Amino acid sequence: MNKVQVLFKGITEIVGGSEMALLILTDQVEEKQIAIVCDKAMTREFNIRIGKAPLRHKLLPEVLCWINPNMNAEQYEILFNSISDGQYKVVLLNKNTLEMTPIRASDAILLASIAQLNMFMEEKLFIRQSVPFEAGKSRMALPVNVLSTAMLEDALQKAIKNENYELASNLRDELNKRKEESEKED
Repeated sequence: MNKVQVLFKGITEIVGGSEMALLILTDQVEEKQIAIVCDKAMTREFNIRIGKAPLRHKLLPEVLCWINPNMNAEQYEILFNSISDGQYKVVLLNKNTLEMTPIRASDAILLASIAQLNMFMEEKLFIRQSVPFEAGKSRMALPVNVLSTAMLEDALQKAIKNENYELASNLRDELNKRKEESEKED
């Protein structure tokens, strides 16, 4: 499997009163970017680390990394390997045993930031999901498959209200695709 190393570039809040934010990851040459949706609680956790708040050294992730010196880039890495129902599938990979522990995408990025772990994304996934990176740009395109079903339904209602029928059609198609996949699994 080929993989692309990704780097955490920052966090940006979603405009419109949403309780969500986007974690921005880029490739090493900063040509392409990926956006990972995170909730308000994770936004707060990242802002504590970005602002270098003194209390961060007493928080659970930092303490656990401190008492477990093996949590380092020689022993572990983060791997984004697929996407399903609007969620990236991510594992914490033990490079010695090859044991893969599933972890939520935003938690994986936070852990990588704290423990200085390298993050990788399966190359085909990166190519399919990435968009051009433009530093300082206030807007970015998001693939619909990274949005939760609730976010898609909300966006569909807004698209209909704004008479953007092409977007509404694309959103409806994604919702129908997810419904069909869900029915196949049952």
